[in-house]
Amino acid sequence: MSELIERVGVSVFVQIILEGWNELFLLLLIVVMQVGKYRDNSNELVSKVKIPLTGELVIFYSAIFVYNLANIITLIYGGHNSPSAYYVMRIGVFCYYLVGAFQTVFFLDVIKSYIARKNGDKRLERVIIGFQLIEVLNVLLLIATPFTNALYSIDAANEYNRSWGYYVWQGITIVTFLFIGVAALLYRKQNDRFVKRIIAIAFLFPMAGFLMSIAYPGFNFNNIMVSIAELLLFMLYEKNKTDVTLKYGYELEKAKTELAESRLAVEEAKSQTLMAQIQPHFINNSLMAIRARCFDHPEIYDSITDFSRYLRSNFEALGDTRLILFEQEMDNIEAYLSLEKANFGDRLRVEYDIDFDDFLVPALSVQPLVENAVRHGVGTYDKGGTVTISVHRDKGNIIVEVRDEGLGRKEITEQQSKRRGIGVENVRKRMKYMTDGRLDIFSSEQGTTARLTIADPQMKRENSNNDNSIS
Repeated sequence: MSELIERVGVSVFVQIILEGWNELFLLLLIVVMQVGKYRDNSNELVSKVKIPLTGELVIFYSAIFVYNLANIITLIYGGHNSPSAYYVMRIGVFCYYLVGAFQTVFFLDVIKSYIARKNGDKRLERVIIGFQLIEVLNVLLLIATPFTNALYSIDAANEYNRSWGYYVWQGITIVTFLFIGVAALLYRKQNDRFVKRIIAIAFLFPMAGFLMSIAYPGFNFNNIMVSIAELLLFMLYEKNKTDVTLKYGYELEKAKTELAESRLAVEEAKSQTLMAQIQPHFINNSLMAIRARCFDHPEIYDSITDFSRYLRSNFEALGDTRLILFEQEMDNIEAYLSLEKANFGDRLRVEYDIDFDDFLVPALSVQPLVENAVRHGVGTYDKGGTVTISVHRDKGNIIVEVRDEGLGRKEITEQQSKRRGIGVENVRKRMKYMTDGRLDIFSSEQGTTARLTIADPQMKRENSNNDNSIS
């Protein structure tokens, strides 16, 4: 050990120790990544997640391991005279340069895959291939070096010395890495954040090592910078792996939940469709059977008849999106009011002021307004009140009004008020879309009025006939 320190010097010996520890750390990283890759493949969740740059980093770490090992060999055997040291020194230096060239070509290939091909830039891909071919010239220079000493020489004392070709090699490598940095910068917005950080680290630290080695020839900074880069790359990789796996797990659970909810909605829709097909007929038949048993009780008989008419009208309206005659809407309203009179008795009074009923309205457009008038305008008062339904023409429009004698606010719960608002809004929208009409609500101390305004088709026909006569 002392002979080695005396021969290589303290600074080089410290470098050998540091690079030796780095080799152990690299072996650990390679083993951890390989074991992790095997476990990921056997994990049901993680096996479906594609972690970018996994294979590339394993190859990169393996190349660095050989790169550092070759450098350690040259440091240990430099200046050592023996037959074995002669060959070990030459093999070590040759492998050091060869693996360095491989790393540059490999890094260019990563840029080609994750930048050029990902963004569909054929021109950039051709330029990258050109740089890879230039790196082949470096390799040819390396192959010629044992015979020409073009890149380096090993003297009689078995010491490594740089030659003129070393600066050509480093110059080509530096230009290549500068090109990689410019390409990554130009495509920084298109790149994934993880890939962008990986490229930045793999570019900046080796570049710094190249420049420092040229400035200080007595010390090899390349390996130190690469060692720092490898640690940062591993930390970034593990963080990204965790983030990607968690994101995939979250999206998978979200998709499963949405699928389950979708299936539940489909099943509920099937059930609702089936019930919609069965219930109207079942309820109507049941009511008719009950009514037949109440023939001797006229009041009950009439109430069941009205209820049956009311339900049948509502069921038919739910399945029909066409306009109906106001006369049909009034049949439904009268059936409803007959039921409410049985409930309220003399407290509910109804007045009609209908000039005509041969016009079209959306089904269940007036009945909800009458229901609101009864429930919220009359039913909340002990003395009851009067509901007035009127139809008349005014300035080319048909006016349908439902009036009650109260404000409709007394003793109304929040839930009742919400339901009333939803019903009114539904009528307003259907009037707008189906007849281009409108619904207005007016409240005063005398009561509440719901007014439907519909363009009078008769007036349109008369205006059209007049226009034709004039022309």
